[in-house]
Amino acid sequence: MAELGKFTMEAVGKVVEGGNEGLVMREKKGVDLELGDLLAIDSGQKRFITMVSALEYGSNIDAERIYRSAGAELEKQHHEVTFLDPDINLFRRVMARILLEVKAEEGDRLKARAPRSIPDFMSKARMVDEGDFGFLETPDDKITLGKVRSGSKRLKCDYCMDGSKMLSHHVLISAQTGRGKSNLVKVMLWEAMKRERFGVLVMDVHNEYYGRGSQAGLKDHPDARERLVYYSKDPPPGQKALKINLRSIDPQDLVGVLKLTDAQSDAVYMYRHKYGREWIRSLMSIDEEKASEYTLKVLRRKFEILFMLTEQVDGSYRCGGEIFNMETAGEATVREMADALEGGKVVLVDGSSISDDTGLVIASACLREAFRKYEGYKMTGELDSMPQLGVVLEEAPRVLAEGTSGSIFSRIAREGRKFKIGLIAITQLVSVIPPDILANIGTKIIMGNEMAFERKRLMESAAQDLSAYDQIIASLEKGESIVSSIFSQFPVPIYTPLFEDVVREEEGASPPAGRAPEKRALKFY
Repeated sequence: MAELGKFTMEAVGKVVEGGNEGLVMREKKGVDLELGDLLAIDSGQKRFITMVSALEYGSNIDAERIYRSAGAELEKQHHEVTFLDPDINLFRRVMARILLEVKAEEGDRLKARAPRSIPDFMSKARMVDEGDFGFLETPDDKITLGKVRSGSKRLKCDYCMDGSKMLSHHVLISAQTGRGKSNLVKVMLWEAMKRERFGVLVMDVHNEYYGRGSQAGLKDHPDARERLVYYSKDPPPGQKALKINLRSIDPQDLVGVLKLTDAQSDAVYMYRHKYGREWIRSLMSIDEEKASEYTLKVLRRKFEILFMLTEQVDGSYRCGGEIFNMETAGEATVREMADALEGGKVVLVDGSSISDDTGLVIASACLREAFRKYEGYKMTGELDSMPQLGVVLEEAPRVLAEGTSGSIFSRIAREGRKFKIGLIAITQLVSVIPPDILANIGTKIIMGNEMAFERKRLMESAAQDLSAYDQIIASLEKGESIVSSIFSQFPVPIYTPLFEDVVREEEGASPPAGRAPEKRALKFY
């Protein structure tokens, strides 16, 4: 039979009260536990992993005497107040939530499950060690998100998830500005590029993922030549020029981008049905009786702005910008993007020099083509052998909010799991995302958020009970997060390292001065 293992680490507290809803411990003097610390309690044949959820003062001295003594010292009636045996009579009470119950089983293995009992009365608690997580295994398609945390202390073990499962059931990354969302996404993409099992589309709004010039980026990945494709108005050598032919655009790509009335929407689909792939050129130049003059006038104005169209002397239109084209240039771009995703590559689109609307239209066209191909693979029985696809949505609420049900993004959110296409939705405002879509997101990576209403929505939609995490989420610092997933046995606190450090470690460079090299890593799934 497997054994839990013996630990000689010093006790930091002792269980004195509580139950299955939460334990109360007396903290050992000078230990100084903090919110989010992970504690292990060995009790009989079981080990309980707990999390510090609240702290408060405790005393064996009469409360009236304490208040009277404090007042006397404050009002300078006494120089210093002392108590008999303060180390015994004055202490801190630690409230801890039980996260996991680990027990030994036959066959030299450990099993963890949701807690169904509580540790023995007066059991000792100690700080967790990486050995406490020996029941976890390494997934084949792992994506490393960072280091496991205990409060603000980082353990010497990685936190990994099965990338295929995680992406197929969607990912939400929620945080306020400056908490490390982009850094986390870069680390995730770096991990995805280590294998040919993931194709991810990224509309890089700030052009921060590729790494232009001396800036560290995905271009520095050892497999970048085979697994990274970068589109830009001004591409570096070996990368792609961002040029999109308007024949590649479908009315579906406008949902969530342009606000269209029912009459305008009817006109758009009427032109698409009648003129096929030439529908945009035709809408700009041909007056159809079924569409009113006013409707066409407003539509043409919106299209002029979105696609940077300018009217010529003969009444025809041409694209005035560098991205869209009405002639022959860029006809294969959308198809090539979809092919690259199918080939298990990360496709970066430089969105720094184009509008957000333009970027969403391009992303929609690419994903629509990828979805069409994967629908075909599902019908022919080939889907299981294809790479898992994903798309990073920087403006998730905009394309997932109420009224966008016709968009490809909304369709992926609701049906993508069946076709191996998932979302990586990034947002500050979770409350804007419809509840049914939020419930469909299997993994939520929760970073620091000071808005109580947003924290409440996150906790309500999480895979595990996060009722004790409100203050912890509010106090998370840059790079820190809580991972709540249907594929995880408990809410995992992690720290994601700086992307530059990840690149440096991959290159085999020494860590910066003052930072110890990482030791043996334990993988999670």
